[in-house]
Amino acid sequence: MAGAEGFEPSALGFGVPCQRSIVVGRVRHRTWGAGWSRRWSAPLAAIERRRSCPSFTIVVRTLLNDAPQAARFQVAIVMPTYFAGPLDFIGGGDRYAFRVAQALRAHHDVTLVTFGPTYSEQTVEGLRHVVVKAGGADPENPIPRLGFFVRRRFDIIHVYQFRCAVTSMLAALGRLVGTPIVVSDVGGGGRSLMLHLRLYRLIQRFVCISDFSRTILPRSVWPRAVAVKGGLDLERFQPHAGPRRRRVLQVGRIMPHKGINYLIEAARSDIPVVVAGRVKDPAYFAYLRELSRGCDVTFLTDADDEEILELYRTSAVTVGASVYRDLWGGTWPMSELLGLTMLESMAVGTPVVCTRVGGMPEYVVDGKVGFVIEPNDSQALRMKILQLMSDEPLATKMGNAGSAHVQQFSWQAVADGVSAEYSRLLNAR
Repeated sequence: MAGAEGFEPSALGFGVPCQRSIVVGRVRHRTWGAGWSRRWSAPLAAIERRRSCPSFTIVVRTLLNDAPQAARFQVAIVMPTYFAGPLDFIGGGDRYAFRVAQALRAHHDVTLVTFGPTYSEQTVEGLRHVVVKAGGADPENPIPRLGFFVRRRFDIIHVYQFRCAVTSMLAALGRLVGTPIVVSDVGGGGRSLMLHLRLYRLIQRFVCISDFSRTILPRSVWPRAVAVKGGLDLERFQPHAGPRRRRVLQVGRIMPHKGINYLIEAARSDIPVVVAGRVKDPAYFAYLRELSRGCDVTFLTDADDEEILELYRTSAVTVGASVYRDLWGGTWPMSELLGLTMLESMAVGTPVVCTRVGGMPEYVVDGKVGFVIEPNDSQALRMKILQLMSDEPLATKMGNAGSAHVQQFSWQAVADGVSAEYSRLLNAR
C-alpha cells in the first residue's frame, strides 16, 4: 500500500472529559519537517508524565465508567481504511481484520470501525460496523476524528495496521485515557509519526500474524509482541477430491512484489497460468500483458470469491511467487506477512509452491505440503511446478497433507489466541 504524498489534517484535537479539558494536539501542517517534532514533543511529554501517575489513569477511567468486564470485553477492531461507500475488501489485510472481528464475537462484544466521509452505524454480516468521519487524501491512510473512541468506552482498541495516521493517533489517545491499544501489522499503511516519534512506546501489545511480522517491528517492542498464526474459513475451504486441470494459479493483487513476472517466465508457452486479482499497479499489469504474449496466461481482474474458490479446487498447483526486490529494483521488506492464499489452497487439497518470503514458509512445510524456493528464480519455480504436474501421486499426497496441516489455522483458533492476549493484557493492569 502506498503512502500519501501529503498529510494535511484539518483538526486533530480531542479532549478528555475530566476536571478540565486536556487537549493533546490541535495542529495543521503542510510539510513533514522538524515542525512536526516540535509541535508533538510537548503533548507526548505530557502523556509520559501522566504515565508515572497511576491516579490519572484511574480517575479518567472512573469518569468514563470504563472498568473492564470480567470475561466479556467491549472491543473495537479498527481497520484504518477509508471507504467512500460500502465495505470493499481489495487487500488481504482488510479481509483479515474483518474475519477476525467476526470470529471474536464468540468471546466479546465487537465493533468494527472503518472511516468515511460521514459518521454512520450499520450491521454487516452480523457484525456491528461504525464508520467514523475522517479526512485525508489517501484512502489507505485516513486522518480520523477521535471523539468516537473517547465516548464509546472500549476496553480494548485493536488496530489492524502499524504505520499509519490512525494508529499513531490512537496510541497517544489510548495512553491518555487509559484504554489499552493492541496493534497487528498486516502490511501496507502510509506516512505517519509512528516511527519518527517512537509512538510504538505507547502501544501495550502487538499481536503478529507470523513470526516474520514480529521481526520487522522495532526491536524494543519484541518482549510485548506475540504471534497468533492462521486465518482460514474451514467451512468454506474444504478438501476437494474432484479432477484438476493442468493449470497453475496465482491469487493476489497485481503488484510488482507479487512476482507474477517470474511465474510467467517459468510457465513459458507450455504451462497454462491463471492470475486472479485486482490491478493495483497499471504499469506493472501492462508489462505482464506484454510479457505473456505467446504464453497461455489468463488474467481475471474481477473474480469474485466463488470464482476464486473454484479456481483453487480445479487447479493443479497454486503459486506464491512474491519477492523482496521486484524486477525494477523496488524493495518490499514487508512482502507477504502471512500469505493467506497458500492456506486457502492447501485447505482444498491443492499443493503449493511459494518463495522464501515473509511468513509463507512458516505455513508451507517444504517437501510435505508443497515446495519452498528462493525468490526471483523462475527456473526453480518451473522445476517444482513441473514436478507436481508430472507426478500425480506426489501431488495428491502433498494436497492431502496440506489439507490436514491447515486445520489448526481456523479463524476461530485465531480469535481464541487473540482473546487470550486481551485477557492477559487486562489482567496485568
